[in-house]
Amino acid sequence: MAESLHIEPVHANGASSRRLILIAWLFSAIIVVVLLFSYYGIGLLSAGRAYVGGEGLWSKAQKDAVFALGRYGRYQREEDFQAYRQALNVILGDRQARLELEQPHPDLARARAGFLQGRNHPDDIDGMIGLFRHFRHIPDIDQAITIWARADAQIDRLMALGEQIRQAVRAGDTADEAMLPRLHELNVINQTLKPLEDDFSSTLGRAFRTTKVILLALMFVGVSVLLVAAFLFSQRMVRQSERVERALRYGEQQLRGLLQFAPLPIVIVRTSDNTILLANEHALRQFKWPAAALALMRPADFYLRGEDRDVLLAHLRQHRSVADWEVRLQDAHGVPFWASMSCQCIVFDGQECVLTALNNIEQRKRYQQELQRRAFYDELTALPNRAMFMEALDEQLCRKSLEGGAFALMFIDVDRFKIINDELGHDAGDKLLQEVAARLTANVHQTDMVARLGGDEFVVLVTEKTDTDAINQTARKIMAAMTPNFHFDQHEISVTISIGISCYPQDGADLMTMMKNADVAMYRAKERGRNNYQWYGHSHRGQVQQSDAASTY
Repeated sequence: MAESLHIEPVHANGASSRRLILIAWLFSAIIVVVLLFSYYGIGLLSAGRAYVGGEGLWSKAQKDAVFALGRYGRYQREEDFQAYRQALNVILGDRQARLELEQPHPDLARARAGFLQGRNHPDDIDGMIGLFRHFRHIPDIDQAITIWARADAQIDRLMALGEQIRQAVRAGDTADEAMLPRLHELNVINQTLKPLEDDFSSTLGRAFRTTKVILLALMFVGVSVLLVAAFLFSQRMVRQSERVERALRYGEQQLRGLLQFAPLPIVIVRTSDNTILLANEHALRQFKWPAAALALMRPADFYLRGEDRDVLLAHLRQHRSVADWEVRLQDAHGVPFWASMSCQCIVFDGQECVLTALNNIEQRKRYQQELQRRAFYDELTALPNRAMFMEALDEQLCRKSLEGGAFALMFIDVDRFKIINDELGHDAGDKLLQEVAARLTANVHQTDMVARLGGDEFVVLVTEKTDTDAINQTARKIMAAMTPNFHFDQHEISVTISIGISCYPQDGADLMTMMKNADVAMYRAKERGRNNYQWYGHSHRGQVQQSDAASTY
C-alpha cells in the first residue's frame, strides 16, 4: 500500500473519471497479483513441505522395516514379519507413485493411490503430484528424485533378503551360523540407505529455498511494476494543484470503501495515541465490536498477553512492516483465538498510522495440534508413542555421547495379557492398559519418560539417578505398583509385569542396540518365570527381583 493516495473526485470532467477508474483498476490489479502470487507460492511451498514430511515417513518406514526384519530373524515371531511387511508397504507406495509420475502419460489415480499407501495426507497429494509433474526438470528437484530412485536397488535387496529370511525360518534354518550373515547384510542395507536419505532431504530443502527466492523475486517485480505505473499516473494528477485537497479527501473515501470490502479484517490505528481510525466490517465481526464503541477501543485490549504486543511493536518500529505474525488475540468478550497478522506503517488522513490485516487461524492451529498429538501420542493411554519415544531416545543418546554420563532403558511387558484380552474382552484389556499406564507414570521420577510402544509393551527412559541401586529401586517400585488388584466391572484381575533393563553406554551406544538389548533382557525375565526384572549387561547378570503377587491368569 502506498503511503499517499492522490485521486481526483468524479465530476463532470470525463477525463478525471477515466483517470480515477484507471487508478482503482491499478490498485485492484496489485491486490490480485499479490493474492495470486501468494496463493501459488503457498501451494508450492505446501507441496514442498509435504515432500519433506513424506521423506520423514519414508525414512521411518525404512528403519521400522529393518528393525522388524532383524527381530524376525532373531526371534522368528510372526508379528515382527508382519510389522516388516507393513513398513515396507509404505516405501513401495511412494515408489509406485514416483514410477507412475515418470511415465509420459501417467495414471494420476494410480499415483494418488501410491502416495496414500505411503501414508501421505490426502490433502497434500494433489500438490505433490503437481509439483512433480511441473517442476521435474528443475536441477535440484531432478537431483532429489534421482537420489530417491537410487534407493530402489537397496529396497529390492531388502525385499529379497526378507524373502530369504522368511524361507529360512519356514525351513527351520535359524541357527546363528546361517542367520548372522543375513542380519549383517540387513545392517549393510540400512547403512547404505541412510546417506541417500540425508542427500535427498538436503537436496529437496535446497530446491525449495531456491524456489522460494524466485517466487518472492517475481512477486516483487510484478507488484513493483504495478506500483510504479500507479505512482506515475498519480503524479500527473497531483500536478493539478487546485484539486489536490479534494483528491486526497476523495482518495481517503475510496480507500475506506476498498478496505470495507476487503476479504480480511483490517484495522488502521493512529500511532500517536493508539486511536482506531478505521475498522472494516470483518474486523468488527471478528472482535465483536459494536460500531458505536469504536472510538473507545484500544488495540492493547485485544492482545491476550501484553508482552506479545510489545514484541510486535518493537519489530514494527525497526522494520516498518510485519508479515504473517502469529499471535494470540481475544475478542471483546474475552474469547481467545489465534491470528496471523500483517502490519504496515502508512500515512492515512495525513497522519502516521499502522494498517493491520489479520486472518483467524484458530482452526488451522487446532488441526496442527491434533496432527501433532496423533503423531506423537498413543490414542488409548495418552502416553508418548513409539515415534516420540524413539526421537527422545535418539536425542538422549546424542546428548550423552557429547556430554558423557549414563541412562537406562526399561522394556516392560504385561504378563499373560493375551489371556486377559481373550477371556474378558478387548474393552477390559484396554482399561487394563490404561490403568497400567497410569500406575507406571505415577511410580517413576518426573524426569523419566514413560511411553507405550504398542500392544502391552511399555518403556521407561530413566535419565536421572542412573546408578544400579537407584534403577533397581525404580524397577521394584514399578513392580510393586502392580500389586493392588485391578477392578473392572465384576472382575478382579491380578497382574504382573516382566522388565528388561539396558544401560548406556555398556549395553549399547546406538538406538537399535539399546532397544534390542532391553528387549532381550525382558524375554529373559519371561523365561525365568515372569514377574521379575533382568539386566542385560554382564555386570548385572543374575540380578533379579521377584514380586510376591500371584497372577490370576
